This record gives sequence, C-alpha cells and structure tokens, in this order.
Amino acid sequence: MSTQDASLPVIDYYKIIAPSIIDSPEAREESEKEKHRLFRAFIEVGFVYLANHSIPDFAYENLFAHAKRFFALPEEEKAKIETGEKKAFHGWFAPHRTSGDKTHSDQKEAFDIGDDNDPTRPNQWPENWPEFQDDMNYFFQKCHQVHLVLLRVLAQQIGIDENFFEPHVNAKDHFFRVLYYPETSRYSFKNRLRAGAHTDYGTLTLLFSDNSGGLQVRHANGQYIDAPPIPGCAIINVGDLLARWFNDILRSTEHRVVEPAPKPAPKPDENGNIPEILPARYAIAWFGHPNRDALVEPLEQCCTLDNPKKYGPVYAGKHVVERLAFLHKKGKNTATWDESMQRKEENTHAAESLPQLVDATAG
Repeated sequence: MSTQDASLPVIDYYKIIAPSIIDSPEAREESEKEKHRLFRAFIEVGFVYLANHSIPDFAYENLFAHAKRFFALPEEEKAKIETGEKKAFHGWFAPHRTSGDKTHSDQKEAFDIGDDNDPTRPNQWPENWPEFQDDMNYFFQKCHQVHLVLLRVLAQQIGIDENFFEPHVNAKDHFFRVLYYPETSRYSFKNRLRAGAHTDYGTLTLLFSDNSGGLQVRHANGQYIDAPPIPGCAIINVGDLLARWFNDILRSTEHRVVEPAPKPAPKPDENGNIPEILPARYAIAWFGHPNRDALVEPLEQCCTLDNPKKYGPVYAGKHVVERLAFLHKKGKNTATWDESMQRKEENTHAAESLPQLVDATAG
C-alpha cells in the first residue's frame, strides 16, 4: 500500500521539523500547514500515518529480528522473566496465562519494558543477550523524542506554551511493547481476536508493524476501517489521557487487530479448499504516558460553553496501572473505560501512596 491509497491521513514529520533544519519562509509555512493537518486529523480520526518519522530503518528491523528469536524460545525460558504487577508489568506477557482463559483472551504474546534508567521499576531482560537490551533502549529514546515534538505541536495549536507537556512527561514513564501474534487458523477468530477493541491509555502511541495487516480503526460513523501498514510510515494515535487533557477535542479512538484480508487471495489447494492457516504477525508499539504523578484534567483552553468540562482530575499512574491490571486479569482490553471500573485501593499492589504507583520496589 502507498501513501496515495492510505485509509488514514498521512502526515509528513519532516515538514513539521524542517524549519529546525532549513530555516526559510517556505519551510516555516509548510511546517505550520502540516502541524494544522496533524491537529485536524487527531480531532477527526485520532489516528495518522507518520511519514519520514526520523527513526532509522535499522532500529525497527533489529527489533523485529530480536522479536522472532525471543518469542521462539521455549515457554519455560520466557517464563523466567514473566511480567506481573509486582514487576511493574515489565517482562514477558501471555494473556492466556495471566487470565487463565484460552478461549476468549487475545491471541498474542508481548515483551514489555519501561525506561531502563528508572531504578524504581527495573526491566527484566533475557540472559546473555545485550544486543536486545541495547536496541530496545535505543528505540525507546528515539520514540520519546518524536513524541515530544508532536506534543509541542499540539500545545501550539490551542495557544498554550509549546513546552507545556514536557514537565508532565519528562520522567519517561512510557511503556514499550514488542508484540507477537502466533500463526493461527481463520476459524480461531470466531472466538478470539489478535487484540480486542480498545483505546490506548496514555498520550500518543507509535506503532510499527510487519506486512501482515489486521489493524482496524473505528471510524466516527461506528464502522471499522482497515489500516494496513505503509512502508516507511509509523502509525500514531491519541490515547485516553491526552484526550482528557484536550477535553475530548482530540479523539482516543477504538482499534483492534483482526483476521487480515488475504493478500494476495490464497489459491485453493488440490481439493478446492482455501488455506486456513494465517502466518504470525509482529509489531512494535511504543506507548507514551504522562509521569506517574501527573494530575491530568481538561485544559481550560479546551473547555467552552459548547464543550463543557467533561472530566475531573486523575493521576496518570493510577489510570495506567488499573488499565494494565484489567488487561492481565481478563486477557484482553475493554473497549471503553471509566473510573468506576478501577479496583478498590486495598486490592491494588501500589495503593500505598501515589509516588509508588507501578513501583517494582514497593511491597
């Protein structure tokens, strides 16, 4: 698929940052136009393709190679670094193991990390594999840089200081996930998707996928549209907490990973049957989050008579922990979320005090 045929708006990241490279009237004009296009796309769709995103090809090619090797390890090896709330949700995640439901949980596995420089929530790493750790950390930092630029753009569009969001994300409390969707049959999708309908939890998500397809985004009319990968592009979407800051002016849009359309159409076998087996899918998802102690509520610039304030304040860390805990317990996300779905404080691992949210050293 090419950018000309894209089902989502295509934003050129280079045009946004061009004035920092070539400061000319033309570059500044093009930059302002592209920034406004990004803002409009996040209002109308909540998703974009990001071309010329500045992250080198080798960075995600290395991670896809590592992912294939890691997920091919025996389950007992991966289980040595299995995730959990007391481990800050860092490590290997298999929904059918955490939920105990092999019938309805997502058909996927994941390997999750946070900022490797945060000693309060240490990452878990496979033994004797420094290249994996180095490449994951490099990619983590590159995504953080792109994330900051896009947040500056969004701040400018509502007339607040372009650096408003930086002190709220400077702790790099992000969540970085390498995903594996195993080979499966078309029949399996009758009960289980590769990822059920959900919204993302934080600020902005950066997604890089192989060529398998299957991602769908829910249009404003309620219908799902395919969002196939485009070579050289990342997919960026708005998360719940950024939408809360913007009082839902920006859309945190539901999306899911379903059975991909055959491409090309499979040929019948010698008996006239269409092959039933779908190959494995791999993806890299970097989830931008506010600092765990950031108090997120609608900005006054986004609250009007026509769009009154919709939300009270919520601590970002609490919101993220509760969403992750739900995912691990159920084996799949929920399509919608509100604070009433949170657990009672006494039932949470990190209820002692806010600074300890998602703190692997607590308790």
